[in-house]
Amino acid sequence: MGFDRRLLTLLLVLAVLGVPAAVLRVLCVGHACDQPVEASAEVPFCSLPEAVRSLVAAGFREGRSPEILGVTAGATVTGGAPGARTVAWPSVDTTPPRVPLAFLGGGIVNEGEGLPPAVGLDDVAPTIARLMGIERPHPEVRSGQAIVNVAPSEPVPLVVEIVWKGVGSAELEEDREAWPRLATRMGTGLATLDATVPSVPVDPAAVLATIGAGGVPAQHGVTGSLVRNDAGKPVRPWSRNAPVVVIAALGDDLDELTEQRARVGLIAADPADRGLIGAEWYADTDRDDVAVARRGNEVVSLVRNWTNKGYGRDGVPDLLAVTLTGTVEDMDRTTDAIAATVADRSPEAAVVVTATGSTAPDPDLRAGEVVRQVEQALGSEQPAVSAAVAGGLFLDQDVVAEEAISEDDVLAALQGINGPGGEAVFSDVFPAIAVSFGRYC
Repeated sequence: MGFDRRLLTLLLVLAVLGVPAAVLRVLCVGHACDQPVEASAEVPFCSLPEAVRSLVAAGFREGRSPEILGVTAGATVTGGAPGARTVAWPSVDTTPPRVPLAFLGGGIVNEGEGLPPAVGLDDVAPTIARLMGIERPHPEVRSGQAIVNVAPSEPVPLVVEIVWKGVGSAELEEDREAWPRLATRMGTGLATLDATVPSVPVDPAAVLATIGAGGVPAQHGVTGSLVRNDAGKPVRPWSRNAPVVVIAALGDDLDELTEQRARVGLIAADPADRGLIGAEWYADTDRDDVAVARRGNEVVSLVRNWTNKGYGRDGVPDLLAVTLTGTVEDMDRTTDAIAATVADRSPEAAVVVTATGSTAPDPDLRAGEVVRQVEQALGSEQPAVSAAVAGGLFLDQDVVAEEAISEDDVLAALQGINGPGGEAVFSDVFPAIAVSFGRYC
């Protein structure tokens, strides 16, 4: 069936859903008296399993995400944007990605029987706020909730967040001998390997912003390692031309609530990791400490220097966030050294350890090949795809207008891509508007 017809079907379904159900039944329109109206499986996006739709919708924001999106039929497709080349595109087999989550420190009280089973990374920031004894404004704009079992004996003076990038629970379970130090610490704290990333794709920039803000990408607007700015151009989040995030991160609220007296710092492997603490959401007066460091010894040295300079040393709660990359063994050693340093300088501090989720280093197809085949099918004189991210394509609106390329043309080109065995790569491809109206499926 042609994509023009699929989009027409979507619009017709939305039009029908806009009519009150009671009116339909009174008029017996479309046999409304006989049976409930169901969305056709041919409607873009609605063909996907409900659980997959929910994850994709949580990772999508209109105006920030790509114009064209796709979910694979099972083949592994990875990459697109710099910093996320091994991030997998969503698949019909996608389940909520599992990650480790640990709350460590002598000042943390277990008010239940460990962490509850349904814990998402959007719950981290509200839980840290609770540990600090602060109340963030406008909790209704965030999906995350404070984890009820995690409480402080008294407000903690410092929380250190450590996030392992590109790792999920699957890797840790496959090789438990690779992270003995964290395993030992998890045994003495509140910890689980069953926390979940509440959205897909599992792009580190998006996941870190979810951890930092306490809301999903649909709420904070950092949907990946590239986002569309107000001029319609794909840019790196937190870069000079990037759009402002939609909701404040915990670091932003902490600065505002303490009138900039709180110390907020980030030691990052990449500038796009800034979502872990936020930046200048309230006003252009943010004085956060930010450093880029990738080697474990450099990270530990910075933690030591910053804690010597006052983090966790007064009555104002402080936040220090760290992102780590490398092998599991390296991150395990660095995490242990950071935790020991923090405990030595601020014994009442809390340490939170988690991860952004698994990557897929050996894909069936890479995003660059997807873009190449799309461009070949379109046959335009200029590239119509301006950039790719895990899960979708940004279009060059000037080119598509000049060469009269429709979104349907791009969708058809994507749907025509086959994998190494000749099978269709994508289960469904759809325009951004289909996700926006996905609640009507």
